[in-house]
Amino acid sequence: MQSSDAFFAALAVLASALGCGLLMGIERERRKGTGPMRALAGVRSFTLVSLAGAAAALAGIAALVVVGAAMVAALGVAAYVRDRSDDPGVTTEVALLLAYLIGVTCARDQLLAAALAVVATGLLALRETLHQFSSEWLQPGEVRSGLILAALALLVYPLAPDAPLWQGVLNPRVLVRLVIVLLVIQSLAHLGRRLLQARHAMALSALASGFVSSTATIA
Repeated sequence: MQSSDAFFAALAVLASALGCGLLMGIERERRKGTGPMRALAGVRSFTLVSLAGAAAALAGIAALVVVGAAMVAALGVAAYVRDRSDDPGVTTEVALLLAYLIGVTCARDQLLAAALAVVATGLLALRETLHQFSSEWLQPGEVRSGLILAALALLVYPLAPDAPLWQGVLNPRVLVRLVIVLLVIQSLAHLGRRLLQARHAMALSALASGFVSSTATIA
């Protein structure tokens, strides 16, 4: 009975890896091209690499997982070196390694692996949109503001002490959290003003300003 349960559990892991690999591979196949200039990998390569990652993880040998990752990375480096295009990117090579790691993750957490595959496929599919957004739509000041917000959320917030200071008056982490919330609200309002028509943008700005004021008052 236990062997049967283990078999079906392994089958579920492989099925998850198969689905994740197919999802990423189908998107890459659309951009692979043909002839000598075609890209490194398509639907079959991504599916096989994801399955290989799941199989290596199911084997329970850590060295096998590391060796598999090294082989996929070496394959990506070799493909990058032989790329004949004027501006060779590394998106497909990195995505292929990610597909292997997602396959490994399927053996531990299938929900996390599926989420990673969906996010990765979305980023791959939105290539032109993201390029246009970052190069044409965003302004330099907005990029700087975004970097400051990211630094607050990813660096300052985790390092801020989570204990009352100054005679128990303020908690630094709560204060940083409040600043992050206010900046996010202001950023969303700013983006809304640029995206919406003028009369709708004014209403959104008023709503955001009121929300910021009430949030600061409650805090």
